[in-house]
Amino acid sequence: MNASSRGGLSLSKLRIGLPLVLLPLLSGCLTPTSYVDTALPVVRAEQLKPASPAGPVQLMFEFRSRGTPSAGVTAKMKPVVVGAVEKSGLFSQLSDTPVPGGRMLTIVIDNVKVDEDKTGQAVGTGLTFGLVGTMVTDGYVCNATYRSAGGKTSSTTLKHALHTTIGNASGPPGVPPVKPIEGVTQIVDQLTLNALKTLRQQGL
Repeated sequence: MNASSRGGLSLSKLRIGLPLVLLPLLSGCLTPTSYVDTALPVVRAEQLKPASPAGPVQLMFEFRSRGTPSAGVTAKMKPVVVGAVEKSGLFSQLSDTPVPGGRMLTIVIDNVKVDEDKTGQAVGTGLTFGLVGTMVTDGYVCNATYRSAGGKTSSTTLKHALHTTIGNASGPPGVPPVKPIEGVTQIVDQLTLNALKTLRQQGL
């Protein structure tokens, strides 16, 4: 689960759930707009702060696209995960390598396809220069596991979603629009904080 690559974060690298046929369209005049799904509760880092931290922990993070590890996106999203864990105050120190006591927190976020194939709609959007729009939903599944100093293991699985409109299409009512990269960042942050909240309830 190594994090590498420093280049810009493109939509094609993020693979935010859009069918591949849409990627060429996004490089033209059409601008995608994203909306973070509201089903997952919003957790603030300060809500997790314990009376005293659990000690140092080894943090392992990996971002996947359709089950395939993506080193580039892992490198871009790892600071988001690290920031969320640090702000929670649950641990005294984060490390990329094993720590005394053997504590380990592993977080894997997989960008999965949710919608059925919308290729026909996507092509229609491009040919009409946005007069006809479409909305696709991108799923994210987070698997988090914590191993305590005593060797006890707890885990949780959480799901989130990002809705993205192309062309003349409306987003979910009442949900503020964001740029795709902002939406992905919010989702990674909230999946991490929600995972920590659940793991804490399990005895972290």
